[in-house]
Parts: sequence; C-alpha cells; structure tokens
Amino acid sequence: MTILKGRPQMAQKSQPSNGKWVVLAIVAAIATALLVAVVVGGGDEGSDTTNSLPGGDVLAKENQPVVIEGTTLEPLGDEAIDPMVGQVAPTLNGATFDGSGVSVTPGDGEAYMVVFLAHWCPHCNREVPRLIEWQASGAVPSELQVVGVSTAVASDRPNYPPSQWAVDKGWTWPMMADSTSKEAAEAYGVSGYPFFVIVGADGEVKVRVSGEVGIPALTQIVSDALAD
Repeated sequence: MTILKGRPQMAQKSQPSNGKWVVLAIVAAIATALLVAVVVGGGDEGSDTTNSLPGGDVLAKENQPVVIEGTTLEPLGDEAIDPMVGQVAPTLNGATFDGSGVSVTPGDGEAYMVVFLAHWCPHCNREVPRLIEWQASGAVPSELQVVGVSTAVASDRPNYPPSQWAVDKGWTWPMMADSTSKEAAEAYGVSGYPFFVIVGADGEVKVRVSGEVGIPALTQIVSDALAD
C-alpha cells in the first residue's frame, strides 16, 4: 500500500470575534483615561487647594476670590512721604478660609488696620505674636477694625497651609484669604511683608508701613493715624 505523505495541516487559530475587540477597546480606553487623571492630578497642588480646619468637617480654601472697588494704591516706594496718604483706599470684598464673607469698606465710618501676611515670611512669623500680645494687652483702640490678609500663598514653602498657620499662631481677628493672583495685596500697593495699611474713618489712607513693627511703635503709629 502506498502511503502518501503530505504537508501536515496546521490547526487554524480562531480569530477574536468583533464583540471581543469592542470589549478590549473599551478596557484600553478606560485604562488610558485613568492614567491621564493620575498624571494631571498628581502634580503640585499649588495654592488653590482645600484643607480640613480643626474641630470639624469644614474645608479651608487657601485662596478665595477678591472683588476690588475703587482706585488701587501705588506700591509703597522709598519716598520720605508716601504719595498715597490722603487717597481713599479701595474696598476689598472677599472671604475667610472657610468661605465666610469679610470686607474692608473704607468710608463706612470705621477705621481699619489691614495687615498683609505671608505664611512663609520669617518677619511675619515674628510679627504675629507681637500683634497677639498687643491685642491681649488691651491697647488696640476700640474704634479700630483689624483685618488680616493672607497673601502670596505657596504650597511648597514653610507653614503651609496658611489656614492652619493662622490657627497655630493664635490669630483671632478676621483673616481674608487673598486670590491666587494676590489682587488684594496689589490693590493696596504691598511692597513687602508684613505690610500695614491704616485707613481712617473717612476712608483715606493715613499711613502704610512695610516690615516688622514693635508694640510701642505700632501703638504710636495707630494713635497718630487715628488723630488725623
């Protein structure tokens, strides 16, 4: 008997059905989307973030929108006499870290001392305890409204987040959270930190001071400003 040897036939591989290809495509798309989300969300949070405040589930937003009304002040320079003294200060409408409204409204019959602070600034970290001591001493005039402004927030610098920094320092006056573009600070011509602006009950700028100020000097500055 003659046996014919032919080429062995290879078993044919079954091809994935169209339905399997659709499922695989969907899985791949979902995996890609998740990977993109991790990459985009995994970078530096920046300053526009939220953090838990002590004692509750309220979230603190380290920057808040600020609405400016009126003519902004020029940056404080080296002139012996500040040319912005006597100008009506702009209104600041903003919010605290937890979103509660806070405003500085010059000309409303109230005198204001606006203190611009940066959480990472060593001068601010030395000045805030002095301000707390000044408050505790009872030397703050009753007619003076003190408002802090947290500005120049940086998540990669010391004492971040500023919401917790203010609590740790014992700050009890209202603290406005400046916008990410530092609109409040720019509106008042801030040139350094800490930065003080005293506004009279008539709404006019009485004095601006950049840098640390001791309690006796601050008491005298405020007294002279309110006497105008």
